[in-house]
Amino acid sequence: MLHESDKVKELKITESSVTFEDFYSKDYFPKELEGAIKKANMLILPYEGFRDFEKPVFPEETQKFFHFLREKGDPSLITDICISDEDYFELELHADLIVIPMMILSSFVLPVTINVVSDYISSKIESRNRNTELKVKATFTVVNGDSSKIFEFEGDADKFEETFEPVKDLFK
Repeated sequence: MLHESDKVKELKITESSVTFEDFYSKDYFPKELEGAIKKANMLILPYEGFRDFEKPVFPEETQKFFHFLREKGDPSLITDICISDEDYFELELHADLIVIPMMILSSFVLPVTINVVSDYISSKIESRNRNTELKVKATFTVVNGDSSKIFEFEGDADKFEETFEPVKDLFK
């Protein structure tokens, strides 16, 4: 989890074979919530092996982001967090970098996800009372059948939406 950046607008796209099933077998996956979590078409994922932490951690404000998705998101977006309440740990590093929690999502909700994440970033920009330039780091794994693509964005907060605009039509 990076907490400073000098990038303006970088989007890396990597082919992958990661699917939702890969996360259902993780040690931190809450078996008692399996039925509910498996209904999600977007899962918020923890960072594993971050610095000296043995347990998985989430970036600061993950809970706020999760509630934003549930309140402002499209009804087609079924979002959950891939961990139990007891094991949830949020790491606060305080910087002018918005770290969007890692997510895995179904390809058909990618356009909606981009819109909602863009709205979230806009709300963060508007809530700032100082003139610092905000940076964003976001990683989405988008599952399409048996394959997936990993999208990693790093750059200025006001460049997120325009950078992802062409990506919305990739899976149509």
